[in-house]
Amino acid sequence: MNKLVHTPSEDEALYLNAKEAAAELGVSLPTLYAYVSRDLIRSEPVPNSRARRYRAEDVRGLKDRRTSRLGETKESPDAAGYTLNFGPPLLDSAITLIADGQLYYRGSDVAQLAAHSSLESIATLLWDCANDPFQDDVLPPALPDIPGNLPPVDRALTALPIAGTLDTTLFNTTSEGLAATGVKIIRLVAATIADQAPSADPVHLQLQHAWRADAITADAIRAALVLCADHELNASAFTARTTAAAGTTLYGAVMAGMAALQGSKHGGISRRTENLLHDLAESDDPAESVRQRLRDQEPMPGFSHWLYPNGDPRAKVLMRLMAEHRGHTKTFAQMSQVIETMKSAAGIKPNIDLALAALCVTYDLPRGSALCLFALGRTAGLIAHAIEQQMRPGLIRPRARYTGPTPR
Repeated sequence: MNKLVHTPSEDEALYLNAKEAAAELGVSLPTLYAYVSRDLIRSEPVPNSRARRYRAEDVRGLKDRRTSRLGETKESPDAAGYTLNFGPPLLDSAITLIADGQLYYRGSDVAQLAAHSSLESIATLLWDCANDPFQDDVLPPALPDIPGNLPPVDRALTALPIAGTLDTTLFNTTSEGLAATGVKIIRLVAATIADQAPSADPVHLQLQHAWRADAITADAIRAALVLCADHELNASAFTARTTAAAGTTLYGAVMAGMAALQGSKHGGISRRTENLLHDLAESDDPAESVRQRLRDQEPMPGFSHWLYPNGDPRAKVLMRLMAEHRGHTKTFAQMSQVIETMKSAAGIKPNIDLALAALCVTYDLPRGSALCLFALGRTAGLIAHAIEQQMRPGLIRPRARYTGPTPR
């Protein structure tokens, strides 16, 4: 009697389910999802199902690359660079997940959180607090005058080390103590960016007051702060974690992270994008101005994101909100022209930097507000990463691959 032999279907040969793919790589499911978010593995919906499937060739190719690049041989030519530059996950974290083109704070979809949450409630979530640490009127220590002619984020960077020196509860490293310090830091950064006295009012209302905005604009500010609160292990978060692992205080870790955030390849892009959109808004034909920039091969900051090939979900949320609030205005029409022209001419979509800049131009916020929103929102995430890292033993100490002269 002939024994029946199962012949895999074409789909079975091409795809693995999530458990199979994770087992093949020897990783957890969240790590598999992180690989997908970085375009290292293609993921597709299973027909007539809510499940997803994963391309077997991508899984096995990644496995082979991990073995050769991160494995045991001296020939791994770019292991450090591959890991540190959008490669496989480097650290375990329970804070933020980027998977299948979506962003999640501790398992909650950020697009949904942005509909109603405040930055304070998001900080409570990111810090994994059992109780709301913002319910107490905890304020940062009184500071000497900070020069008013400094840019807003520079004022915050100037204030942080002074406040850290004056904070008498700084070394309370219980969960409650760290959360209370986090509250003081957020209120300090809000006060210095808004250039007003520290307050226990919700941060978006403090900015509303400082920027003389209406209630609709305050709601857009609130949503932007939530969307900027964290973005996994980016340059500023990694800097904050490395600093926290070295034993510095929360003030020091946030200061280090914020210094990285200001860099021209990180949050500083928001400033350049805002300046660009102001220039385009003054153009007689923004669409043609965009096309001319492309012809001249001039940079167009604020578009495309490595982790979101189908479009940055944070930008989608803010653009929808702007369409709802300001869709009838000339300025919003100009911003939409810029976005649509880039889609049709270059095939790329806006990211959070473009959306923040468009929000600032559309709602007529003070020049430079895009970076302020980015930095103030991200402060919550920097604190979350610093707290999570402080709970772990040991330094973050990557090794360098030496490329200098051969020792003689």
